[in-house]
Amino acid sequence: MRKIKVIFVLIFAMIVLAPIINFNFKDNAISKIDNKTLVNNPFSKEEISKGNLNKQNIEAYINDRIGFREDMILWYTLLNDRFFGEMVHPIYTYGKKGYVFGEGITVNEEYGAYHDDFISMVKKIQDYCEERGVPFLFVFNPAKPAVLTEYLLDGVNYNREWVDKFVKKLEDQKIHFIDNTDLLRKKQESGESVFNKKYDANHWNSLGAYYGTNAILENLKKQIPTVHVNKKEELEFNEVLQTTLQVSEFPINEKTPNISIKNLNTLEDNTQKYLTELKLNPSYKNFGYHINPKRLSENAPRALFFQGSYMNAYGIDYMKNGFGEYIHVHNYQNIIDFPYYYNIFKPDCVVFEVAEYVLNDAYFEQNSMKEIRYNPSIESIKRISKDSEIKDLDTMMIKEEKGEVLTKITMQSEEKVEYAWVVLDSEYDLKEVEGGYETYVPTEAYENFKDNIEIITYNGSNLTEYKKNK
Repeated sequence: MRKIKVIFVLIFAMIVLAPIINFNFKDNAISKIDNKTLVNNPFSKEEISKGNLNKQNIEAYINDRIGFREDMILWYTLLNDRFFGEMVHPIYTYGKKGYVFGEGITVNEEYGAYHDDFISMVKKIQDYCEERGVPFLFVFNPAKPAVLTEYLLDGVNYNREWVDKFVKKLEDQKIHFIDNTDLLRKKQESGESVFNKKYDANHWNSLGAYYGTNAILENLKKQIPTVHVNKKEELEFNEVLQTTLQVSEFPINEKTPNISIKNLNTLEDNTQKYLTELKLNPSYKNFGYHINPKRLSENAPRALFFQGSYMNAYGIDYMKNGFGEYIHVHNYQNIIDFPYYYNIFKPDCVVFEVAEYVLNDAYFEQNSMKEIRYNPSIESIKRISKDSEIKDLDTMMIKEEKGEVLTKITMQSEEKVEYAWVVLDSEYDLKEVEGGYETYVPTEAYENFKDNIEIITYNGSNLTEYKKNK
């Protein structure tokens, strides 16, 4: 009897101690079960300096890092699914007939000041492009519940009235945009599954991306005839068996469309060339730069895309085949600094794509949007300038830091001006920073035109051109 008690105590102790022994101490760990960034050690010097050593963070740290957390979540989810037909998962929920939706579908969004500020940003970007003769397109992509509303569970309060107000405001501001909602609904109603039943519950699938990206290309083609619109005969249609939900071990058995484009192996990839020097928000670092020689021979344009997860997941190859050069930047906080990317890449057209559920502060910070103040073009300033003068450019006025791909040019000035530009092969906006103004230009452009570099400033009604004395 004594031995049985000892064995029982040992087993109990192992059960209690096992989660502690398997505690996850890894820095910046991400959970595979729900794609969550786990709370970092609140006792570390870095977290203490941030003021994060408190009871709430300590409890969250223990809950996130305790051993077997992912196994417990998985088994709890599987048992609820098996016995009660419920999806109790951190980032997924069931709809009707086995459909799976992502988190957040019960949020009853209200149109408000945030959306006004977002639209104001879009308008400023469009004005910036159009002032420079570059076509701009804003793309609004629907969430899965907007297309598959009939599969939401009864009682789910999915209200899309704010979208109607949002679209109306886009129209009022004369923003050039497309909303892919109706297109994808019609394709779904016709029997083509543009969203998967279960897998990747937050995005369209490869077929949905084909229709959605073609809508973008067709719209741009009206303004730039050399844009190439993908044809079905250029595509290869296959299926892939998915056995688990994305970023989850939850088992499924679903075949999903897998569409590839023929003859994309001739593309040139400039991505790595820029990645080491290009500034990107640390949370949104997806970037790519691809050159299509065939489309270049057809005079297809250089396109600068600011895109989110819809495009990053399934839309990239369609765009590689549509343009001579396709440059894509993970949008969100990056697009707020739009002129930085425009000045570096000098595109022939600009596209800004968002999904329905990303219009919030976590993706586009409201205060940063409200503070946007982009430079007008030099040409437009010259039209309104009452006085102008030419001065000698003092070489001490500018400083450059040359990289292999990008060169940072700083205009050192204690005097504030309203707007400032560097002129090389074309104009580059100078942005106010501490101690002066700065811009980033391609190193090649700097090397080829530095002997003729100019600085132009505008202050009130006075335009000043600083030129090298020859």
